[in-house]
Amino acid sequence: MSAAKAPAVVADKAPTSSKDTKKLFGTIEVSPFVLRVLALVVLGYVFVGALYNAYRIRTYALTEYGMVIHEFDPWFNFRATQYLSKHGWHAFFHWFDHMSWYPLGRPVGTTIYPGLQLTSVAIHRVLRWMGPAYRMSLNDICCTLPCWFGSLSTLILSLITYEASSSLTAATISAWIFAIIPAHIMRTVGGGYDNECIAIAAMLSTFYFWIRSIRTTSSWPIGVVAGLAYGYMVAAWGGYVFVLNMVALHCAAIVLLDWVQNKYDPTLAKAYSLFYVLALQLHFAFLQSVTLHLSRLSRSSLEQIFALLVFIFINVLHVSEGARKKADVEVLSQATFRIRVKYVSVTCGALFVFAFAIAPSGFFGPLSSRVRGLFLQHTRTGNPLVDSVAEHQPANADAYWHYLHIAFNGWMIGLFMLPYAIYTGKNSRAVTFLFSYGIVAYYFSLKMARLILLSGPVAASLSAIILALMVEWSVAQFIWSEADEEEEKLALQGKDSQTRKVAVKKSSNENDFENSLKKIKMAFKGYKHMRLGLAALVLLLIGSGALSGPFERHSENMAHSFSNPQLMFKSRLNNGNVVMIDDYREAYFWLRDKTPEDSRVMAWWDYGYQITGIGNRTSIADGNTWNHEHIATLGKCLTSPVKEAHGLIRHLADYVLIWSGGGGDDLAKSPHMARIGNSVYRDICPNDPLCSHFGFHDQQQMKPSPMMKASLLYNLAMLGQNPAVKLDPALFSLVKSTKYGKVKVYKVNNVSQESKDWLANPANRICDAPGSWYCNGQYPPAPEIQELLAKRRDFGQLEDFNRKNRDDDYHRAYMQRMGGGAH
Repeated sequence: MSAAKAPAVVADKAPTSSKDTKKLFGTIEVSPFVLRVLALVVLGYVFVGALYNAYRIRTYALTEYGMVIHEFDPWFNFRATQYLSKHGWHAFFHWFDHMSWYPLGRPVGTTIYPGLQLTSVAIHRVLRWMGPAYRMSLNDICCTLPCWFGSLSTLILSLITYEASSSLTAATISAWIFAIIPAHIMRTVGGGYDNECIAIAAMLSTFYFWIRSIRTTSSWPIGVVAGLAYGYMVAAWGGYVFVLNMVALHCAAIVLLDWVQNKYDPTLAKAYSLFYVLALQLHFAFLQSVTLHLSRLSRSSLEQIFALLVFIFINVLHVSEGARKKADVEVLSQATFRIRVKYVSVTCGALFVFAFAIAPSGFFGPLSSRVRGLFLQHTRTGNPLVDSVAEHQPANADAYWHYLHIAFNGWMIGLFMLPYAIYTGKNSRAVTFLFSYGIVAYYFSLKMARLILLSGPVAASLSAIILALMVEWSVAQFIWSEADEEEEKLALQGKDSQTRKVAVKKSSNENDFENSLKKIKMAFKGYKHMRLGLAALVLLLIGSGALSGPFERHSENMAHSFSNPQLMFKSRLNNGNVVMIDDYREAYFWLRDKTPEDSRVMAWWDYGYQITGIGNRTSIADGNTWNHEHIATLGKCLTSPVKEAHGLIRHLADYVLIWSGGGGDDLAKSPHMARIGNSVYRDICPNDPLCSHFGFHDQQQMKPSPMMKASLLYNLAMLGQNPAVKLDPALFSLVKSTKYGKVKVYKVNNVSQESKDWLANPANRICDAPGSWYCNGQYPPAPEIQELLAKRRDFGQLEDFNRKNRDDDYHRAYMQRMGGGAH
């Protein structure tokens, strides 16, 4: 009987095998191998093109302006890189720079994230070791580094997308989007030698190796690599706090997801523990090597407390799992819940006792204004210095369109689609990461426009996954078998077949929702021509650039905009000629070439990096914000009446540099100068925290308020532009006005040589130990300076607005005037 049935079985299977063979347009038989090779060739071509585009689109500034470092911070980074290359590792981390933050100086080795410098010097030395054909100057490497890392970040994001989608198409499309998305370009243009240009690659590396470490039960050792990547992130950028907490949040989310699904996987505890322990070691080893201040360690600890709690409780959960197995109960049960509560309660009690014991020591310092600003509205942090930074403003719809364009839509659509992907369980852990990352990035970018930078990767990845679904579905419509053809006919005839019944029958491992989707899919089978038309339309739109074209053009335009160094730029004159405006470098070169080497230059704190980096002269302050009181002292000098200001400046500077040519010049920044100064010296604007009387009538510079009219800032900026402005030549002399009037340099007359000599004497510096490299300078003993300092109120570098000695009246008035209430 069995022998008789055997031929029948074979006969039944033979036609089925023939019908299941896929054919192009149902007629041209194509080998699956050929199709795979063709797909790989196309995707490989697009992927390589994306990596090249990531490099190319970032080189516009280098092509148009040459190998020039941009902006403010990049000049500090470049100067620090030069120092590291010339003097070596040990000297770099023991570098106390007395050319910045004069007369105090700055311990550069303890106030910097050195990853950028270490990377550049390493590349420089490797290329030099490879031979003359590969050598590049350190300047050229620093200018080109953002372009290189733009391509590297693009590659890493494609790996993350593949982890979440298991689709080479999605990975390739994500590379194409991320290569040119403005949110990524804005911090990675050639010449934009800033920390973020390498930090994005470090961040994405950490994320990739983290989700890779929890892919399978045997992949948890990759957590070590994730920890190493995080260590590089710590060395690269202050955004390491976001990265660590993002990994911790994802870990906590997976724990909850596993619990809901009635399962427990020890892989998560192993991977996170490896990652966290190594990350913790690298983090504190780094901080202790670059800082001598407990405040930074304690603040760092507070901002990372969530990651620590996740580490503790995931291991408590792991221990309690042993008790659950011993009790032989389900994960999702009341018995297990009681076991978990018992272990967690004991742990919480121990943590409470420990925290209570160490709290009086001040270890748990307050959050910084920058971090606090992520949970408060812009201008409500209580710190006028932080509030003055334009990048801290919240993002809006225009900003999202500006930096993400259509990828913002893909991001939002993806957030709605991902819960279903998590629900079905396919790549759920990687998908959960994208979902968590997408929500957190959206929240923080809403609070601070600068953080749209963090949104670029997830927006590109989710957009790519959606586009890949469309492309793969469209291509699949043109390849079908005879069985598919027969099923189409049956569907059109309204008939049912045994195959159709089997296809729509609910299987034992499907839920109602999945079964409903299958029925919809089968119902759609009867519309082959409509599907073909829709598929052709989708491929045509994508292939012709109708969908991608606007995004590409927008990205190209934005890349050109970002590539403007601002240090120098092109402008069209009234006669139609285009000229290069190079006033800022002209002024700095003049300082370098025409002033004594020991000259001290006072300017608003923004310009300090360029004064020391390009002009090679001592600056009163640079672009760092580590010393609020010193910047406030600078604001006091510039906003005081001319004679009073001269009495102070003659003890601190030989020259005063002013930006005076419009477009973000010092007069435009003047309200911030007064507010920051007044936060420490309350006599600048008595009873007016916002210094509203320091400004102009009808926003016209020819109509200054009395306070503005009397200020040194206004008189130096408007000399020669406002006929009413007369400057006493015994106090200040105009010695340099640039070609297009963008910068003016004034010589300070009657400089106190006594104060200058006193400050130049190393014996008057305060070292933390005899023979130490860490030697703070002091303000000169001149009566004018000491009387000023006696009026100074400590704004609080810890920025702790819970301190008992805080000036509550001033803080309350400032917050109310800014519309933030009293926090």
